[in-house]
Amino acid sequence: MMRRLYRIAILGVLGLGGFFAWASPPPGEYQIKAAYLLNFARYVEWPGVRLPSGAPLRLCILGRDPFGGVLAGLDGRQVSGREVRVRQVDSVELAAECHIVFVSDSEERRLGLILRGLALRSVLTVSDIDGFAEAGGSIGLVTEDERVRFDINQASLQRDSLRASSRLLRLGRNVIGMKGP
Repeated sequence: MMRRLYRIAILGVLGLGGFFAWASPPPGEYQIKAAYLLNFARYVEWPGVRLPSGAPLRLCILGRDPFGGVLAGLDGRQVSGREVRVRQVDSVELAAECHIVFVSDSEERRLGLILRGLALRSVLTVSDIDGFAEAGGSIGLVTEDERVRFDINQASLQRDSLRASSRLLRLGRNVIGMKGP
């Protein structure tokens, strides 16, 4: 029953759920990851100079788009009173203009260069590349026991002047760089 409610909630977040959502096939991996990206936008704060009140939230994909158009369907949606703008980018320079950057696995060879190029720019970096958070990315998506989970690199968030809510930190599978009590 809980899995069914979880699936319906994910479909609702993506605007894909209908009256008979429980009869639909389960959401795909990247539909779930897209829902996570929207939720990260709700639970992370950017500095006011980087994301002024009322400004649109720019969500970008760096590299090959693994979402199959799911993210494009989020363009124009509202998150915390902000309009979401989705675009695909092919360079670190263009990615630096974004607030959230999903780094595709097609960029794994350039990962160090990408993370160095986006450091100190108040960009929330997210990826499902193995070891992404440990390598210095903000949030790494991980599939564990057929469920999508996430690791948070608190030190990277702080370096980039981003603040994750305590609720998001509690939900993370691992929080890297968290200072003890």
